[in-house]
Amino acid sequence: MNSNMQESAVQTSSIIYGVHFAAKKNLSMVSTSVANETAKKNCNPAGKPLHTSEVENIAHTTPEISLISLDIETGKQLSHSPISVNTVENKNIRTPDVHKAFHSNPYERLTSLTHLSNGTFIITCVARTQNGDFNRLIFFNRDKSSRTHKALKVWGFQQDSSTLESLLETQDGKLLGIVSLRGGVPPFELATIDYETGKVTYDPLLPDLQPDRRYSNLAQSPVNRKIYATSMGMGYSLHLVQLDMENNSVMTGKALIIKLSELHFNNKPLESDLLSLAFSSLGKLYAVANLNHEPMNSLFTVDIDTGEMTLVRKLAVIKIAFAY
Repeated sequence: MNSNMQESAVQTSSIIYGVHFAAKKNLSMVSTSVANETAKKNCNPAGKPLHTSEVENIAHTTPEISLISLDIETGKQLSHSPISVNTVENKNIRTPDVHKAFHSNPYERLTSLTHLSNGTFIITCVARTQNGDFNRLIFFNRDKSSRTHKALKVWGFQQDSSTLESLLETQDGKLLGIVSLRGGVPPFELATIDYETGKVTYDPLLPDLQPDRRYSNLAQSPVNRKIYATSMGMGYSLHLVQLDMENNSVMTGKALIIKLSELHFNNKPLESDLLSLAFSSLGKLYAVANLNHEPMNSLFTVDIDTGEMTLVRKLAVIKIAFAY
């Protein structure tokens, strides 16, 4: 790598992007002094409550959110891009209503942020209502000369109550997703999503996921091209796993899932899942988590070999990504 390429990689590696629900106040930054009710409301991993007026047309619209960029070393916010409410382009595609037997207040979740090779970000959002769960994709390009902002509903799930819990553009150009069959809880399965239509496709060669574990947080290393995720069991043990796409099971012919290190912080195993994982351009793994029900989430580095997490700083976002 020549000196110019090295400098570019280091610069890209120091800038991180994140999303949160839009707020009246700019959550510019990352100090504990702004860990207030505004941050709690817009960065809450449990989701943002939906008003009655929002629920009425929720299958065809996306929430108002904010995409920000930060300097990891200083915590300084570099940019803030508001993303307004939008109507999905494939509005004519019908997604079935699944009336829930037990009433719960409707809410919206941001489930992933991924950066595409063409410079576009995709944010996935899931609305949970009494009439079912609705999955949408938001496409956003920050480049003012070619700014795009469009939305698609996600459809074609094998089960009507399915939700898209994580999304990744792999280095071979596919949109790989983790799908929950029960609105965010196990069992989970892997699928691919079409960029142009939002249709879900089930590849028979993708790995089988254990039915009693929670899977989320897809991320691919730009250095070794390996795909990682998190896996959490009933006993609250949280591990990194690798999706081994190059080797296949002798029994099933499917790609393999390899269990890696258990995640821990200050020598204590994590008792809840991460909110997001992302690799920098230099192959350093970062995570967003909220370990102690704090008003604001936190950014960590993750040692893949040991599972040890190191606190970087407070961070007022839900999902993160790097652009390279």
